[in-house]
Amino acid sequence: MSEAIIEVNQLTKQFKSNRAVYNADFKISKGEIFGLIGKNGAGKSTLLKMIGGLIHPSKGEIHLFDHTVKGNHTYFERMGLLIENPGFFPNYSAYKNLELIAISYGLKNRKKHIFELLELVGLDKLNKSKVKNYSMGMKQRLGIAAALLGSPDVLILDEPINGLDPQGISEIRKLILKLNIAGMTILISSHILEELSKVATKYAIIHEGEILEIISTEELLLQCEERVELEVDEANIIIPLLENDLNINNYKVLTNQMIHIYDTHVENKQIINVLVENKMAVHSITKYKQSLEQYFLQRTGREGESFD
Repeated sequence: MSEAIIEVNQLTKQFKSNRAVYNADFKISKGEIFGLIGKNGAGKSTLLKMIGGLIHPSKGEIHLFDHTVKGNHTYFERMGLLIENPGFFPNYSAYKNLELIAISYGLKNRKKHIFELLELVGLDKLNKSKVKNYSMGMKQRLGIAAALLGSPDVLILDEPINGLDPQGISEIRKLILKLNIAGMTILISSHILEELSKVATKYAIIHEGEILEIISTEELLLQCEERVELEVDEANIIIPLLENDLNINNYKVLTNQMIHIYDTHVENKQIINVLVENKMAVHSITKYKQSLEQYFLQRTGREGESFD
């Protein structure tokens, strides 16, 4: 049995002459927060709609809970979706909106379940205010509550922080982490890598419909971590000097000529002095620091552009 709760193989969606998603391949394990990162129009929403069963792929396969699914399969019912803007009756309260959805699902013991969800997302279960008077953050939290009706195993969120103020972003972030700690597997899209990095455990970078890279949080942070890139003749001869003379222990030997040093307490000139004193040649030494934004733009070949 596969460990993946979601797996897509060669997933493609073509809208006439527009290829929205092309040959997407990735796996999501139970308990992960999987971040789908890409600029607006990259194909994020289309991909999420296919995984959630809202639209049919033009090609490829979707595996949910270790089963291949096609068409309107019951496995799609184990997924809660908040894709694009949540639609509610503006003149009804949060409770009334959720009650109508629960009735359409045929849920029993609706009142208790709805009260629990409203409490979970931080909305007053007894508040009779109309949804039209809610802030955007409150509407997003209500949208997540609606997606959780029926107790799904997977929650799919499409740009849940889009347009929110800092307080609203913080509230959604805390809610996502709270749900994940409780065991929820979450697939979330965003065009803001800096914010997504605060919750996601793994990422897929999508650009013009194609998945460019699958990377874990640890790998991503390592790529963007401050370091010194040292190029020498022979790394194996240099290592004892770094460890013994400079007390450098956090480093990585990439090749016999290239070493990445992550100990930031040592200045470049100190490294050069020690190596020169020991008659070791230094071809280059560069202090490197890349932001998450720069990493994303570099991977999509759009360095120098604004990331919005």
